[in-house]
Amino acid sequence: MNDLSAKTSIQLHPSRKKHRLGRHPWILASSIVEPKDPPKLGDLVDLLHTDGRWIGRGLYNPHSRIRIRMLSWDASEAIDEQWLNTRLDRAFDLRQTMPGGSNLDAVRLIFSEADFLGGLIVDRFGPHIVIQVTAAAVLPWLDQVTQRLRERYSPESIALVIDDRTAKSEGIEPQSRVLEGCLPDAPFEIRENDLRWTIDLREGQKTGYYLDQRDNRRAAAAWTPLGARVLDICTYAGGFALTIARHAQPSQIIAVDSSAKALEWARGNAERNGLQNGNGLQDGIEWEQADFYNALSRRLESRDQFDMIVLDPPRLAGSRDQVDRALAAYHRLNYLACRILKPGGILVTCSCSGRVTRGDFLDMLHGVAVRVRRDLQILENRGASPDHPTSIHCPETDYLKCIIARVL
Repeated sequence: MNDLSAKTSIQLHPSRKKHRLGRHPWILASSIVEPKDPPKLGDLVDLLHTDGRWIGRGLYNPHSRIRIRMLSWDASEAIDEQWLNTRLDRAFDLRQTMPGGSNLDAVRLIFSEADFLGGLIVDRFGPHIVIQVTAAAVLPWLDQVTQRLRERYSPESIALVIDDRTAKSEGIEPQSRVLEGCLPDAPFEIRENDLRWTIDLREGQKTGYYLDQRDNRRAAAAWTPLGARVLDICTYAGGFALTIARHAQPSQIIAVDSSAKALEWARGNAERNGLQNGNGLQDGIEWEQADFYNALSRRLESRDQFDMIVLDPPRLAGSRDQVDRALAAYHRLNYLACRILKPGGILVTCSCSGRVTRGDFLDMLHGVAVRVRRDLQILENRGASPDHPTSIHCPETDYLKCIIARVL
């Protein structure tokens, strides 16, 4: 990062003359007039109104639908090494000062647009750090970001991941490599919510462990009725099931996932924490490999009922044209869950689909409540853990919805 000011100016498209940007960090290709001599990937550009008034400054990518990733709305602000270090340190400092942040084994250090560093995600798992690049324009930052991470955390390793989906949309090659140090040659442990979890960075530096649900797992445990029968759908690594087993007093937990590998991992986590056949559970945690619709439908047919159901499906909408289909899937999933919840039962229902807004998700739940002819009380309307903050200028950062409700 050597450029102190933009060398190229790009104008908004005349059709966007009255469009309010609201300091949103994404400027789409359809919103600008493409210059005859387009800037190169990662070039710093100034965005101008059609009358030439300065709007802001950002990084350009000629291959991406998001043509400009905005960095500054101050014409006097230089985008240089000092600027980047200041923003990195501001993000790192938040994680140190947030409640309990200094005691976390695993934490998201940088969350892209939410930390005003669009396209850059950094996670720390114990002494190891994983950088995920989601915008090609930030690739020139890597050396400086790595240096700052080394100065602040002295990690044993720093790895880089660019997944296939990002690579395709950004016009670059996917990557999974170690930038510094050495990855652990075996799975290692982190602690979260008084539980021990294994992390394996050898799987392409992708841990598969989701830090954003940390506080929601503990909240779900707090709402678990005494002696409850709990059904955890899409348990994956066992995050909700094990946290409930540790911090509540259920009589039974059935944890369902379609992946045999995930269930093996979850069962290992349960055994590691002495929860497979302990903590008051009559039959331990029961692990079931099944499609989540089928798991719920079979229990509806057999008239089985539960005191609490957790729904934490994978992302169902990766683009705008998938939103309607995703909402239909969420409706079906929650409809089945509400049908087998006892009166007064607790529903913990989640969506990590950023394209599905919080309003859309709540409207879907309203439709479910009307269809099942039951009243539904929202007890908590939650989001991601605070190391995944939300930018008021970028609604997409409010991607995780976790609604805890009582179904009467």
